Amino acid sequence: MARKLIEKIASSRTVLIIISCLASIILWLYVESVENIDADRTISGIPLNYIGEADILADRQLIVMNKDAQTVDLTIYGKRRDVYAINREDINVSVDLTDIRSTGTVDRVYDVSFGGSVNSQDIYILDKSPAYVTVEIDRMSSRQIEVRSESNITVAENYMAEPLVFDPAQITVSGPEELISRIDHAHVVVERENLSRTVTSSLGYTLVDEEGAEVDMTNLSVSTERVDVTIPIVMYKDVVLTAELIEGGGATTADAVVKIEPASITLSGDAELLSGLNQISLTSVDLASFDESMSGTYSIPIPNGLTNLSGTTEASVNVSLKNLAIKRIVASNIEFINVSEGYEATKVTQYLDVRVRGPQAIVDLINAYNIRIVGDLSQYGQAAGRYAVEAKVYIDGYSDAGVVGEYTVVVSLEEKSEEEPPEEEGEEETEP
Repeated sequence: MARKLIEKIASSRTVLIIISCLASIILWLYVESVENIDADRTISGIPLNYIGEADILADRQLIVMNKDAQTVDLTIYGKRRDVYAINREDINVSVDLTDIRSTGTVDRVYDVSFGGSVNSQDIYILDKSPAYVTVEIDRMSSRQIEVRSESNITVAENYMAEPLVFDPAQITVSGPEELISRIDHAHVVVERENLSRTVTSSLGYTLVDEEGAEVDMTNLSVSTERVDVTIPIVMYKDVVLTAELIEGGGATTADAVVKIEPASITLSGDAELLSGLNQISLTSVDLASFDESMSGTYSIPIPNGLTNLSGTTEASVNVSLKNLAIKRIVASNIEFINVSEGYEATKVTQYLDVRVRGPQAIVDLINAYNIRIVGDLSQYGQAAGRYAVEAKVYIDGYSDAGVVGEYTVVVSLEEKSEEEPPEEEGEEETEP
């Protein structure tokens, strides 16, 4: 019967709830008694806070060395619940450096305080390790450090990389004088492949000494932690130098032999500018302006936005004519056109020595009566006087030949005199 009673009680839900509540109360009473006992605990790796470092030492051009390398361990005592509620961030370990005025190594005691919601009156410090800290003070220095690169860059065919551009080109580094003096430059590693356009990347860097060894940046402050590196990529191309030939004087481009030195130059620049450029004209050469050959030196005009990689700024041009003969003919057939009404033109120049050029067989057939010299007086209007007029020389009947050189003739332009009409026969004067 007792067994049935026990089974009945165990199956009752109300009884189970009452038992659970009693168990919870007993557990809470146990925890409270345990948590309220005294306990100690060691908290390690607590960082130091240097009082006066940011203002007073900075004004004196002093700096704390290896400040992040040193920490302290504290053993605290109090109620178990309070002790284990404290975090490392709740503890402030401070070292007063406001009286430091020179470089060197000093031993300093430190103060411990608790922040946050910690009730410090119930917390006791049983042990400090170490009992004091060693502080190393050095002279503060600052200087501009040049940015340099180690480049591993490849470019596409017919392209080239120009010198890298760094922004900033120099970095301001501040820190211990001894450490700053060791720095040679800021080292950036640039790696890109098969470039055909200009690119810019933001890269980190390391500070290195003259031997290329890395300098520890722990105690240093820098003006920027990254550098923008621009890799200018330009196209390069060989461009031919030419001279524009103007046919005349019985000579065509087929009769001319052109020699230019140098024959071409190498240019670099933006692909859009350079891709359509195949030649550069140095000058225009009128074949009627010389007898057999001409030479000259001319500046090479470089289009805006392009760079002359060859470095040559001038080129020589020589033009010579082949298979042509020259004959000098004294001609007197001089005439004037566009003479203003009421004026007459009288030639002062009676003869011109004209140079005729063409194939030998044609030149042999040309004589003075084939030469016609024409002066145009249209620009002189009704201004009487004597003028030197530019004249055009024509060779009538021989289109394969031409005239070499420029010619002028002197003309006298005068107003025509009015003539009195003749008297009619048989008319006699009669008195009125």
